[in-house]
Amino acid sequence: MTPELLLHKFGYLAVFVGTFLEGETILVMAGFFAERGYLDLWPTCGVAFLGAYLGHCAWFWLGRTQGVRILERFPKMKRHFGKGIRMFERYGAPAIFITQWLYGLRVTCAVVIGISKISLTRFLIYEAITCAVWAVAITFLGFYFGRAVESLLGRAAHIEKYGLLALVLIALAIWGWHQWKERKNAGTAAEE
Repeated sequence: MTPELLLHKFGYLAVFVGTFLEGETILVMAGFFAERGYLDLWPTCGVAFLGAYLGHCAWFWLGRTQGVRILERFPKMKRHFGKGIRMFERYGAPAIFITQWLYGLRVTCAVVIGISKISLTRFLIYEAITCAVWAVAITFLGFYFGRAVESLLGRAAHIEKYGLLALVLIALAIWGWHQWKERKNAGTAAEE
């Protein structure tokens, strides 16, 4: 099945699920495909906002109701707990804005914020604002990436494949860098 058919059938659903779980890679790709005309730009931003917001609210709720028990079930999350709690202790409620931009720590930080004593109302307001800004910024990043690819390569018949290939390579590079960083941190922690 071609990327165009997948996007026509599952485009917004894929954006929602991707942003509910973590999100940058799927959202940059969605912005790129919005530039190509397979998705609409503003609905993509809206679905991304909704997915990220509901995802963070779900993790906040789990942190609020399950507390530290959830950290025991997810060792990777527990490993990042110290960073998240230090950030939240240092910056307070505005840390919600900061955590939205931390790749790989958003879910952990939502649980940490749920464990903290922040009020539900304050969390919901800060989270709504930060998810809206994040969704628009990352979607537009992908959209303008598509414009840059088009200006460099021209409107070739199969430019989508080149752009998608570039996005996949960038995503793999980011994933590889994070894997390397985690292994390096695990090795450092093991030596201590």
